[in-house]
Amino acid sequence: MSVRIAFLLAALLCCSSSLIAQGEQSLPAGYLTTLGGGSSSYPFNSSSNHKWQWHYDSDQFIEQSPIFITKIYVRPTSAITSFDFPSVEVLMASSPTDYSILGNGVQSGHDDIFDNNLNADAMIVRAAAPFVGTNVLAASWVEITLDEPFLYDASIGDDFIVQIRKCSTVSTWGSSIDGVSGSPGLNGGNRYGHTSDCSATIDSFSNNEFVPSVKIEWAPSDPQYTITSMVGGQYSRFSIQYIDPRTPVTFLWSMTGPGPTAIGLGDLMLSPPISMSFPILSQPDGFIEFSTLVPPSMSGLTFYTQSAVTRDGIVVLSNALAMPVQ
Repeated sequence: MSVRIAFLLAALLCCSSSLIAQGEQSLPAGYLTTLGGGSSSYPFNSSSNHKWQWHYDSDQFIEQSPIFITKIYVRPTSAITSFDFPSVEVLMASSPTDYSILGNGVQSGHDDIFDNNLNADAMIVRAAAPFVGTNVLAASWVEITLDEPFLYDASIGDDFIVQIRKCSTVSTWGSSIDGVSGSPGLNGGNRYGHTSDCSATIDSFSNNEFVPSVKIEWAPSDPQYTITSMVGGQYSRFSIQYIDPRTPVTFLWSMTGPGPTAIGLGDLMLSPPISMSFPILSQPDGFIEFSTLVPPSMSGLTFYTQSAVTRDGIVVLSNALAMPVQ
């Protein structure tokens, strides 16, 4: 049995733009709009050279899937008239160690040697460059611009590290940095650093369960194709998010099996015969959604489907779905 293209297109009911192709959150989680309740002069209210590893637990990430971290922000507790740091470098990495001092029973705790806390994905996302600003309001987020995004996957279970090197300081914030503290093992983050050498290899200072709060903005690394449960004779909702805006999306499906079938874009996880829709434009926010009536004759069968979408300017295949039809 095959499903005709005309069926899906004729049943197209509506499109919406209820989801966006990126997200934001604080680390530790839960402090995006409120102060964390702790503060510190380190590193931006100190005239000394500093090197820090801010170590956040993987469980603090709301999105437990691969994401590109595209922006990062820090927050002063009081207003700043102006600041000028000649050299601030940012490195990001996943970590083979746990954020805590004692470890989590599977991974050992954070190592005093900086490099021992960095996996092979460690990457300088901001080369040493000036970090400046004026007229910053109290408790407002200040962006530390990045040169390139960092790919991180919290679902693997390795923690996340932001490493900051502040060198050649000529002025300070005149304000403490906002932070979060809590009970051992529950705070979700710790800081470890050196307070006089921005090229140090071993930390000289740490806090047990205190870490600066940061805000990150992120974009998913892969499109996400979902379908609500399919029942013969009832409507089912199809959606794809995290794709480029105003670009064509082509839906493909099969009733015969999961493939693979080799095509120019890679392996299509559908078996011939394969049906295909006419291209449908995604919404301005990189999201597409429609509802369609599932024919009663499909009950008891499996609907295999995948889509061809545009992600970061490149046409790719989405995840494949195998949907039992009730």
